[in-house]
Amino acid sequence: MINPATESRGGVSLFARLAIVLLASFLLFATVLLCLSKQLNGNYQDELTQRLHLNLAQHIVHEGPLFIDGKPDPAAVERAFHNMMILGKGFEFYLLSPTGELLNFSAPADKIQRQRLPMTAIQQFLDGHYQLPLRGPDPRSVDRNKIFSVAPVNIDGSLMGYLYIVINGEIYDQLAASIAPQTTVNQAMIFASSSGGFLLLALLGLLFWLTKPLQRLASELTELKRKGFNGSTLQLTDGRSRELNQINAAFNALSDELQRQYQQVKSVDEMRRELLAHVSHDLRTPLAALQGYLETWQLKQQQGQTADPQYIEIARRNADKIYKMVEQLMELARLESAQVPVTIETVAIAELVQDVLQKYQVAANDKQVLLDVQPKDPNLKVAADIEKLDRVLTNLIDNALRHCQAGDTISVRITPNQHDQLAIIVGDSGIGIPAADLPHIFDPHFKAANSVRGDSAHSGLGLAITKRLLALQQANIEVRSQVQQGTEFEFALPRA
Repeated sequence: MINPATESRGGVSLFARLAIVLLASFLLFATVLLCLSKQLNGNYQDELTQRLHLNLAQHIVHEGPLFIDGKPDPAAVERAFHNMMILGKGFEFYLLSPTGELLNFSAPADKIQRQRLPMTAIQQFLDGHYQLPLRGPDPRSVDRNKIFSVAPVNIDGSLMGYLYIVINGEIYDQLAASIAPQTTVNQAMIFASSSGGFLLLALLGLLFWLTKPLQRLASELTELKRKGFNGSTLQLTDGRSRELNQINAAFNALSDELQRQYQQVKSVDEMRRELLAHVSHDLRTPLAALQGYLETWQLKQQQGQTADPQYIEIARRNADKIYKMVEQLMELARLESAQVPVTIETVAIAELVQDVLQKYQVAANDKQVLLDVQPKDPNLKVAADIEKLDRVLTNLIDNALRHCQAGDTISVRITPNQHDQLAIIVGDSGIGIPAADLPHIFDPHFKAANSVRGDSAHSGLGLAITKRLLALQQANIEVRSQVQQGTEFEFALPRA
């Protein structure tokens, strides 16, 4: 039973958890997307700018010699630097030796961090083995790289050095840094507003999509709670998602098991009430007789008269009847509990039938009834619980003998059927059973209209016990009968 306090206890709902996970995932995705977009945009801008100025250094070198007498010409270098400043202040010019040493440059001396540049990127540019954007060393930083243009400076066929131009230099970085925060804020606001709108719509859609089947599930559970076990079924309908179908299937399986157990408990309770009613009825007569004869014997003794010993004998027989009735009731109760162990073994069925018939041979002779089994083949064997099978045969033979008269016959026939089984048919030529009573013949305490009880205790439990003993061995029993022509009980067991 669910504790109401536990049921109403606060906690994070499923939707709230999903919303938090979705929001965190979305923010993480947005952050990664912004970083990646910024990186890709930077690469795109660098590639575009480098392509536009790819041959810039070569054009400047062709305008005039930058070296005189094997040394840099300050005037020519200054003039070249001045002309390039007209194009833009984002360019930085460096005159390098063939080994990469700085010979002259446009930047203030205190800004230079490297006096000699690695030649790897420069050589790739000159060889044409590169993919744009290609970045080379920035003399103003010990580890920063920039897009560039470079061209060799040759005098009379001799390499004097290189003109190395950094595109988008430090001035460009400063201007970009001053503009970037505002641009980034604007982009972030646009992105945040659009993302917030998308996220709101997504959450509303998710809320609708999630709560609709859950609400239907909750309403169905409420309806099932209202019906209880008095309803015809306790089943949830199929959902639209695999998860809900799994929940429904698990609940339906549990409901079926609970329904089965409830019906079993209900049936046992009804049987208990019926049992008490039948016990009180069946035991009343032998108990009254037992008490009456014992009181008569006691009265004779008190009066000094000699009591007839037959009183004690009759009292003993009634006590035997009561004992047998109680034994049958206890046996039926054990069988109904479905907790009776079954031990299947190989049984020579013809020999077992002959043993059972032998127990009733004297009583049959007294009533002039013939007992027979066909065939008497010891090789006919079945897989069964021998103790329970003996009890079944005993009940059927006892029942048949009570309903036979002088000259009747009780026969047990053993025949194979098409299911690799042996059919055991216990038939008699006795008084038979009325057709109206046949559907109830295996009900506990039922007695046919022409039933014969005899002198022993017969409370109508024998055939009910027989049916349950066979059910434990996965076998069914059938009955065929005609009044004044006889009755046949048939069941089948697997061959061993």
